[in-house]
Amino acid sequence: MLYIDGISLTKLKNELNENLKNRRVTKVFQYTPLSLSIFLGKINLYISASPNLPICYIATKKEVAPDKPMGFSLSLRKYLVGAILVKVEQYKTDRILLLSFEKINELGVKQKVKVIIEIMGKHSNIILVDDNFIILDLLKKFSLEENKLRLLMNGAQYKFPIVQEKKSPLDISEDEFWKYKNENTLMKNVDGIGKISNKYFSDFKKFKDTINDAASPTLYKLDGIVKYGTIINFPLGDYEEIRFNSINEMIDTYILETVNSEQFTNKKRDLLKITEKELKKNKKIIKNITKDIKKYSTYENYKKIADILAANLYSLKGYEKNVILFDFYENCNIEISLNPKKTPNENLDNYYNLYNKHKRGFLHSKERLEFIKKEIEYLESIISFINLANDKKTLEIIEEELISNKYLKKIIKTKKKKKNIKIMPPKVEIDNRIVYYGRNNIENEYVTFKIGDRHDTWFHAKDVPGTHIIVKDNIENLSDETLEKVALLASKHSKVGIGETIRIDYCSKKYVKKVKGSKP
Repeated sequence: MLYIDGISLTKLKNELNENLKNRRVTKVFQYTPLSLSIFLGKINLYISASPNLPICYIATKKEVAPDKPMGFSLSLRKYLVGAILVKVEQYKTDRILLLSFEKINELGVKQKVKVIIEIMGKHSNIILVDDNFIILDLLKKFSLEENKLRLLMNGAQYKFPIVQEKKSPLDISEDEFWKYKNENTLMKNVDGIGKISNKYFSDFKKFKDTINDAASPTLYKLDGIVKYGTIINFPLGDYEEIRFNSINEMIDTYILETVNSEQFTNKKRDLLKITEKELKKNKKIIKNITKDIKKYSTYENYKKIADILAANLYSLKGYEKNVILFDFYENCNIEISLNPKKTPNENLDNYYNLYNKHKRGFLHSKERLEFIKKEIEYLESIISFINLANDKKTLEIIEEELISNKYLKKIIKTKKKKKNIKIMPPKVEIDNRIVYYGRNNIENEYVTFKIGDRHDTWFHAKDVPGTHIIVKDNIENLSDETLEKVALLASKHSKVGIGETIRIDYCSKKYVKKVKGSKP
């Protein structure tokens, strides 16, 4: 949890003002319906109104903006690009920041606007207003039915959120502090205090020192995992404390270590869910196909019966329920069921039709069985690569592969331009030889057929999904020790992994062929 109350936000406001004041806006990008960046030169002021993590800070990592700009970003570009950030303010000691901008418009008139950032959980918002606080545009729009307390729409007069009137922490005397503390109403009566700071302020000295002292941005870790981030240093128990020189640096580190880690985990979980669902579906299809093969496997019997009927057609009177005829295939008599409503010729045609139908069903089921087996093999390789992935970029390449093979077709909401994926398989050096390996099927194909020369050496784990490896040297030049090291790398990046028995195939790359029309 990133803990920011009103007092903490005051210190963040001061740092933002120090770093951003008098800088000119050069670009504005909106990444999602709830997040955007205002670039002041090379400085990326990232603002989010996400209910999970509303924030405003200087970010180091740049996100990828969509090809088509969103509506709110167009309004911000119109009023902010070329403008100077005059100052960063805070409304009272509340969780509301005001960014004031000025620029000379096309008519040579000085234009003043403000970006109001309400950092209030699920009620967070980003609002663009003019110098008279008339709303020009806002990130989240509400109807009167949705927000009866204040009107939030273009052209309306902006009003700050209606909250209980509280005293400024700067104006609280020691007597008032102890009165509210004893009544357990400190958070209710004093502005800018949150739940954690309310517990921490055990006496008036701590209260005043926290307000007057400089920020002490700190991350709290447990077993190497970030649990909390605070602008004020609170004693939070048995956590490893990591101090930072600036608030923005602490927030940036918190975002990179928690949000990105969470995104990686969520994407990995989602991709596994999709592929495992497809795998389960295909395994169920295999069972049904196996039943069909068993059902249609007796198609030759219908031909035998039809041949026997054809040989004895002259002796049939017609409209019998069954007849006993000589089976010249088995040299014995056989009883054949007939449809009494049909003529002998119609019964004969019926058995030949059954033969053709069952034969087609049998051959089709056999072909489909082979196809589904390959699908299962492919999906198992995808699951293996997802489990082996250790960064978000690798998962994104796997996601693109699944989209190209139509597994993710249903979750694509808008038609986007096809991105050219830059394939960059990792490489290592083993015994002074360059070794490339793939982390997914697309990289495997690239390593084998683009990087690999016909005289290079190719490695792959036998009969299990795993990496394709190219050693940039002839197979004759590789010692047993080198072969073992490369085989260990192939084992590490396979479904089996290190510690289990596994066979590794290797040969000159010229003997490796791609089946036409097959998946990567």
